[in-house]
Amino acid sequence: MPLVSIITPTQAHNADFIGELWLSLEGQALPPGWEFEWLVQEDGVAPAVLDRLPDDPRVRYEALGVQIGGAATRNTAVARAAGDLVAGMDHDDFYEPGGLAALVSPFASPEVAWSCARMRWMNPDGATWVKPDVFPAGLVPTGVIAETFVRTDDFPFPASIVTYRRQHLLAHGGWPAVARSTDAVLLAAFSSRWAGVWVAQVAATYRRWPRQHTVQSADIAIRDVPHVRGAIAQRLAAERALAASGDG
Repeated sequence: MPLVSIITPTQAHNADFIGELWLSLEGQALPPGWEFEWLVQEDGVAPAVLDRLPDDPRVRYEALGVQIGGAATRNTAVARAAGDLVAGMDHDDFYEPGGLAALVSPFASPEVAWSCARMRWMNPDGATWVKPDVFPAGLVPTGVIAETFVRTDDFPFPASIVTYRRQHLLAHGGWPAVARSTDAVLLAAFSSRWAGVWVAQVAATYRRWPRQHTVQSADIAIRDVPHVRGAIAQRLAAERALAASGDG
């Protein structure tokens, strides 16, 4: 029976909403025959998230007991995933009804190696908005995501909810070891090798809240430095140079 592995990295100090993520998962209706497992991978030296999780065989929790960062935590979870597909989902976000099915369904086509969909942003005051589509619904050719980002300096997709074929993700090497924005850097590189699908449906909600890690000033600063934001442009330039020289 086909299986999708949802990967959620977490830490005890800001896992306030992880229970709401489970409620959204528990209510998902997947395509016929599909099942899911939820791999909760806790980073940090003082694990304390297990007590917030349900007693359900689909929940597979593991604590590292050390601090290794978001990318390595995700890759640790992938190493123990059993799914045909791997779906990313942060611990303070949640799926909309039918959202996971919308991300899984495109993989009925063998040419599809990844999928992504719209994400609703929810502010602390409850106001919500959805970013306008950059691409039309359907197949996204290889290379266009990285090229679009370099041209516009605006990443076109909510990379944190991308679903990948696990075999392809492992062959690619998993999440890259950048300080922040590892989801975006992964999708830009991965989508340069394999085509995917953009789904014109809101599949999940991105929650903004005061103690959210990625809205802290230090985190924003580290995502803006050249070795992180520039990673996509540098890789693309290197690939073009190698191709021009006949080595790519």
